[in-house]
Amino acid sequence: MSDIQRNVILSRSSLEIDDVKERVRGIITDIKIRNDIAIVEFMSNQLGRPVQPRDMLVGEEQIIEAYKNVNQNVLAALKHLIKNITKFHLKQKPKSWRINIEDGVVAGEDYYPLNSAGLYVPAGKASYPSVAAMLVIPAKVAGVKRIAVASPPVGGVMKMDPATLVAAHMAGATEFYTVGGAHAIAAFALGTNTIPKMDIVAGPGGPYTYAAKSLVKDYVRVDSPAGPSEGMVLSDGNASPHVVAWNVLNEEEHGPDSAGILVTTSFKFATKVQDEMEKALVQLPAFRRGFIIENAKKYSGIIVCDNLDEAVDFINAYAPEHLSIESKNASKIFRRYKGVLKNYGTLTINTPFSAGNYGIGPNSTLPTNGYARIFSGLGVTTFIKSSTYEMVNKTGWKKMIGTVRTLADYEGFPSHRMAMEVRYNPQ
Repeated sequence: MSDIQRNVILSRSSLEIDDVKERVRGIITDIKIRNDIAIVEFMSNQLGRPVQPRDMLVGEEQIIEAYKNVNQNVLAALKHLIKNITKFHLKQKPKSWRINIEDGVVAGEDYYPLNSAGLYVPAGKASYPSVAAMLVIPAKVAGVKRIAVASPPVGGVMKMDPATLVAAHMAGATEFYTVGGAHAIAAFALGTNTIPKMDIVAGPGGPYTYAAKSLVKDYVRVDSPAGPSEGMVLSDGNASPHVVAWNVLNEEEHGPDSAGILVTTSFKFATKVQDEMEKALVQLPAFRRGFIIENAKKYSGIIVCDNLDEAVDFINAYAPEHLSIESKNASKIFRRYKGVLKNYGTLTINTPFSAGNYGIGPNSTLPTNGYARIFSGLGVTTFIKSSTYEMVNKTGWKKMIGTVRTLADYEGFPSHRMAMEVRYNPQ
């Protein structure tokens, strides 16, 4: 692989995100100035019919209608997914703690949910009710009181995808808005006459959504950078090429800016997987096949390394959203590199990415574009802030007074010193 090819694969869709940032900046400025009018004007042009600010609100009637329109099998699958995700995220919830630092010196930390969350569920190429559940449940478990979900209109009318609306409602969302992309992110971050300003904005999306989240950080808390999907499979060649091929395609089929990559130590295996992927492509709908063909020219591929150490180094440099180890030796590989192989959003072991996407329990809203090096996936703590407390009694004062005097004098803060001096030694 040439240095240019390597850099393109490592950079992936960040190149496209940079291209749209100025346009997104303009959207944010427009909403800041013109409020709801900027949003409904865009949506009117998009739908080819007039849209009023009130049309963005999803009322009780639309929710009832959505439940009627969702297939019972889909409803049952969503209930299963919600059950598993809830069980996992309940385990994530942090507990307040307190410690005696030394005699008479006490400190602790308490956790509090944010008051409101604006959650964005993408739509367009497809609808994603599973994402709605993944976003709402950790906010609900955290204790967020006001949970708002925004998603684009589908079917050319001002209505949210029924299954997405039902999933969000079942998971515990309290309000819903039909608005998409950068406009939804900006509305939640700034607040409009119709859409309230939120404490946090969270959710995945394409380049426009991703860019919007990066540009509103001064106005609102945002979750980890979650942009176009990416999946990476590590294999030593001791796996089924047919199985691996489909797992690579799992994330690659999301869109033209997604990425699916196989990293292997066997050239022979790489060739077999490539053959299986070509066979699999003809079984896909034309538009999904088109996405894969397009991103294969840019961000997807098969990389053959000399050994597993080299493969792990590349994976850590790439920091994939989804990582899977596919091999008869998968558990052994996982144990061998545990603590070394650490830059990924979530890891599956001889398990397809889709099993995690649709409800094993961990969240599928994960950092992309290499941010798994420094960010965790979305979870309960995304919607929680912590506050610490400190307390010193007379015994602790005697232990601390000398240190406070010395450091306050050194740093030139006489009031710091006197505040401590007079506490248990009044004049």
